[in-house]
Amino acid sequence: MQPSNVISREHSSEPLAALLAIDQQSTWERKPMYALIKVPPGTFECRTDLSVYTVQGPALFFFTPYQQYALRSPGAFQGELLYFHGDFYCIEQHRHEVACNGVLFNNVYAPPFVLLDEENDAAVQNYLRLLRDDMQREENIARHDMVIAHLKILLIIATRLKLRQMQEEGDRLPAAAGPQVQQLHQLIENRFSEWHKPADYAAALHISVKTLSRLTGKYLFKTPSALIAERIVQEAKRALHFSDLSVKEIAANTGFADPFYFSRLFKKYTGVSPREFRENVGVIILAGRD
Repeated sequence: MQPSNVISREHSSEPLAALLAIDQQSTWERKPMYALIKVPPGTFECRTDLSVYTVQGPALFFFTPYQQYALRSPGAFQGELLYFHGDFYCIEQHRHEVACNGVLFNNVYAPPFVLLDEENDAAVQNYLRLLRDDMQREENIARHDMVIAHLKILLIIATRLKLRQMQEEGDRLPAAAGPQVQQLHQLIENRFSEWHKPADYAAALHISVKTLSRLTGKYLFKTPSALIAERIVQEAKRALHFSDLSVKEIAANTGFADPFYFSRLFKKYTGVSPREFRENVGVIILAGRD
């Protein structure tokens, strides 16, 4: 899998963004980059962290820095993979313009993909073509700005679709399961730094741990333990990327008295230590947050 289009850091060959062709022979590795993957019509198996999804393309997939993922298809296919570093485009810094963070990226409660209808598939292919054309241009005048502009529109299209699909999926939940899933979502958001065990959430929902496991497995495609751990790691990633807090402080803020145990959990889900994550993904201090 060779890069056909790359934007590199100034005075360095290290990529800030790259657009790659992928197929059924592609290999998958963790990178300190955000990833957007476009696949054509067909059946795809997506493995990410501890979850497995079967997806009917065309579709767009979204992954965060150092997230583990792999795509497989029983037949031949040609797709595209766009990598970009937070130094090239910061999804949190531009949250008011695009609002994709927590919807496409960093969303532990929904599958990491958007299904495309014929109209949106054509629009996505068009903007990928524009991205490719501008990344290939030899002249450097406003090249980065043009690529970022196309990327923003792609993310806006996908965010709108994802919000619509999440609403439709929520509407299809059985009457009994819908409120429980929503309550679990709120409990994890409010308590993940205090409650690290599924039993805590089962007790709050007045159900057994076995029932909780069935609920998360059927509707969220994860075990309760994986869901809680992913939310903790997500918060740790955010703090490492968007603050200058020490690893010890981040561990304490996510409920770990022992920073070494916290680091082991983090590495289990990312493949790198918190310090390596920060070094490679970078630190962006956001001003004027509201």
